[in-house]
Amino acid sequence: MAVSTCGYETMWSGNTILYFVNRDGLPLSERCNERMWSFCKEQYPKHEEEIQTLHDKVINYPPKLCPEPPYHIASNTRLKVHEKLQQIQNYIYRLEYNYTGMQFFDLNPTRSIYGLMDTTRQMMTESLPIKCFEAFLIGLYLTTGIIGLDRFNISFKTRFNSIIYRHVVLGVKYQQFYGALGISRREDLAYKSLDGKYEHFSELIDDFICAYKRYGHTVLRVRIGLPIIHDLKSFLTINWKVLTILPSKTDKSEYDRELNKITRIWRQVDMHMTYKSVVSLTSLTQPTGTLITAASLPNRLQPISFRTNGEPPMTCRRSVTNKTSMTTRDQKSDDKDQTIPYAIRV
Repeated sequence: MAVSTCGYETMWSGNTILYFVNRDGLPLSERCNERMWSFCKEQYPKHEEEIQTLHDKVINYPPKLCPEPPYHIASNTRLKVHEKLQQIQNYIYRLEYNYTGMQFFDLNPTRSIYGLMDTTRQMMTESLPIKCFEAFLIGLYLTTGIIGLDRFNISFKTRFNSIIYRHVVLGVKYQQFYGALGISRREDLAYKSLDGKYEHFSELIDDFICAYKRYGHTVLRVRIGLPIIHDLKSFLTINWKVLTILPSKTDKSEYDRELNKITRIWRQVDMHMTYKSVVSLTSLTQPTGTLITAASLPNRLQPISFRTNGEPPMTCRRSVTNKTSMTTRDQKSDDKDQTIPYAIRV
């Protein structure tokens, strides 16, 4: 439940205020700034004097060095994939978790990838503390262009002391191994290294569920979406909920089967179809066999150049699981798609 106020929006869970969302933009307006400090005192009444001392000294703070985003790490051929993810996660950690209770950026998960990535660039420029959804978007931005890496959302809904909490991480898959990028108050609810520990998707999800149980949370729901295309300028939206599991109401063996089933659905989704228009258009202006890749675009901040109206949406339809139709389509695109697994716009 959200209640609009002047300058910020209050996010509730029942009768409990979870946090506020800044609607006035940056820099923070006076009303948002004062509400942020007062909410800190309400959240931590034992440290009210310390918080007030920090508030009084804010003008005299020395300038802080902002971490440099690893913009071109996706095209770095010297690093292995798990090393790239580790550096991206290190950057997310350097931004630090946002304990203030004020979300600095107005984020709408139903926006297109292009709109979300535009806000993500602003987040990395401002280098302000972030929460899980901001970390998800930053991880999505910086991993765009890593050949062979699938990215997807893993969203959690949990209950603790009758209060509902939500959390999201960026799930990743490379070859047969799984991992995750993100940020949380708890270290084991964020980053999961792509070091070979999780050979099955169910093992990754079980690790998160066990971590929640250690902190007294009841996992009510886990949602997984489709793999997200490697295109920072796409006007498609993220498919957030292809599979929903209810760990508190379902036997572990049952939802493990469902989790392993979704990986087969991913393999049947034609991940090349959203790039065919890009390949055909670039072939008119570039030499044969040249694609827009992370290596060929040194600057990620270029304006959008084109988009065809016939670009098909990334939705999981019944035709996705129709092997006959998939085989026919794949035969037509074999010549273009066999040699290069992803055509990437960044």
